Amino acid sequence: MKTNVEELIGKCGFYCGSCPDYINGSCSGCRTAHKTGDCFTFDCVDKKKLDYCGRCSDFPCKGIMTREKATVLDKKWLEWKHKDKVKRA
Repeated sequence: MKTNVEELIGKCGFYCGSCPDYINGSCSGCRTAHKTGDCFTFDCVDKKKLDYCGRCSDFPCKGIMTREKATVLDKKWLEWKHKDKVKRA
């Protein structure tokens, strides 16, 4: 298994090291396992040349909030974060 913690943080912000698929060896982690077209969030973050989805100025965007399996982040938290962003704008 990898030892560099940053390599174990998926582009969506999920910590791969806590995932049963990673732990049992059936996935090598988002940054090495995914290819273009596998994951909306991975593709978006990669295209924008960001490390993580949360670093995007549009976070949380409509895509991550409405697409199925775009993130493992809690939907209620994303809604709260979106309302806070709109309030500050």
